[in-house]
Amino acid sequence: MQLSERKRQILLNAVEDYIQQASPITSSVIQHKCAKNLSTATLRNELNALEAMGYLKQLHTSGGRVPTSKGYRFYVDSMMADIPLDKNVLSEIHALFNKRTIYLEDMVNEIASVISKATNYPTVVMLKGFEKLTIRNIKIIPLLTGQALILIETNSGIISNSMETDASVPQQSYIDASNLLTQTLKDCTVADMIKNIKNHKDEMSRQVEEFSGIFDIVIKSLTTLIDKLSQGDNITAKGELKLLNNPEYSDPESARKVLEVLSNPEEIKEVLSEDSADVSFKIGAEIPVEDLQGCTIAKADYQVDGESIASIGIIGPQRMDYAKIASALKFVAGEGANLKALTHKKEAKNEQKQTQKTRK
Repeated sequence: MQLSERKRQILLNAVEDYIQQASPITSSVIQHKCAKNLSTATLRNELNALEAMGYLKQLHTSGGRVPTSKGYRFYVDSMMADIPLDKNVLSEIHALFNKRTIYLEDMVNEIASVISKATNYPTVVMLKGFEKLTIRNIKIIPLLTGQALILIETNSGIISNSMETDASVPQQSYIDASNLLTQTLKDCTVADMIKNIKNHKDEMSRQVEEFSGIFDIVIKSLTTLIDKLSQGDNITAKGELKLLNNPEYSDPESARKVLEVLSNPEEIKEVLSEDSADVSFKIGAEIPVEDLQGCTIAKADYQVDGESIASIGIIGPQRMDYAKIASALKFVAGEGANLKALTHKKEAKNEQKQTQKTRK
């Protein structure tokens, strides 16, 4: 049944007031807030009707009402069309991207930390789609520890991993091998590199036989990295204990269920795996994990060049500050486009410098 404009305004104001105050909705509060021209009896009838339609519920016979999952869903769908952006949240997150780390894993950690701090809710970031990133450069750097660092520069950041080294191989060979790998694999995706690296290795080894052992170690290191990421090491959770700041989780048992999900990679994958460039909310029974069905999950993807690189999820009670959360997620989801523009600007600048050097 479609709501009349009067019922719609009463419901939106009721949900907004409950989000801000965490106090059950009463006819007197709503009358003061948005319905001064209605009598108390008329307003009570409207609230009764909204309760009968499933948007509100009474916790106690003589007490006020609280929104249901259906009520929150109506509120979210209504506000998402023209959501006000929270300037305080945006400035804090903008500061993160201004000092963006070049390491993809570190950036994921920082996104989770900053969003959790800005919204005051637990935040989970799942790195995904990294295999779709485009390779720009590869470096192998020998360390004094008997290992070497592999740095794969992509269009979104650097993926790093360590590998064992052969002490008999001179350092210059690693530099030359890095150059040959870059020359061969530049502009390939990480997925193409992983899929075809053995063929590339055979071809490159024929060119320079001494690199064969280095390429074997590189392949082994990349295989280990892929296995690690597929087993849940690509998930970062921050601010889990912020959940306890909400009165809905004053009961240790209700908090425990949610905290256990936050530490379970398989269940986190289940709620974050669906690609979504836009901000979306799953409320109550819409969430596929049973222990989270008393919650709301806000989600958006961080994208680069149109590919989803990470899914960001904010988990909290259904009485959460939807506008603040949507502000944070909308900003971060749009930063991939900014990163693409900055990357192209940087590449154009480098090309210009190279052209000037050539002319000299």
